[in-house]
Amino acid sequence: MNRSVYLPAVLLALLVNIGLFWAMQRMVTGESATLDRSAAEPLMVDFIRLKAEPPPPPPELLDEPDQPPPTSSPSAPQPQRLTFKQPGNKLPNWDTPKIDIPLNIGSGPYLGAFRPPAMPIVPPSDPIPLVRFAPRYPQRALLRHVEGSVTLNFTITVDGSVSDPEVLKADPVGYFEQAALRAIRRWKFQPKVENGIAVSRPASQTIHFTMKKK
Repeated sequence: MNRSVYLPAVLLALLVNIGLFWAMQRMVTGESATLDRSAAEPLMVDFIRLKAEPPPPPPELLDEPDQPPPTSSPSAPQPQRLTFKQPGNKLPNWDTPKIDIPLNIGSGPYLGAFRPPAMPIVPPSDPIPLVRFAPRYPQRALLRHVEGSVTLNFTITVDGSVSDPEVLKADPVGYFEQAALRAIRRWKFQPKVENGIAVSRPASQTIHFTMKKK
């Protein structure tokens, strides 16, 4: 490299570095002087004294009204003692006749032995159906416009279901018996209760077959 070019470049770089160093020194010195000046200045604090409020006035004492002296209750009147005098009249002496009554009851007339009244016989109440199913109208009776009824005998069990149904009477015969039997098997009745316990009982029911009127 040519020395004529190298030396001026070195001098220029040296001058730039010296200028930068001097500028940095000035900045640090200025900040320190500012901080020293602010620290040296006294801090002025202004206190404001608040005016104390006067205490509240004491509560006024009210004079209690003079109570009237208790009035003496009047003394209860003493009960008067009543004296009853028994009448001095005596009952007259009446001459009562003597009546002799024979005590031999065995020789009297026989009135018969005492028997308690017989308890009335209460007829058994009709069974109360709780669940009913309408029977299906037989097709043969429907086509012939036949109406009738069927009376059934059966047993109501302890749970209210129907057991052992059988036909007691059918009018007319041969039309509605099977439909009535199928329907009664699905019915539910209120069971009979004796001494708080449900028991089975015999019962009967009549099912009527009637066509709807148009």
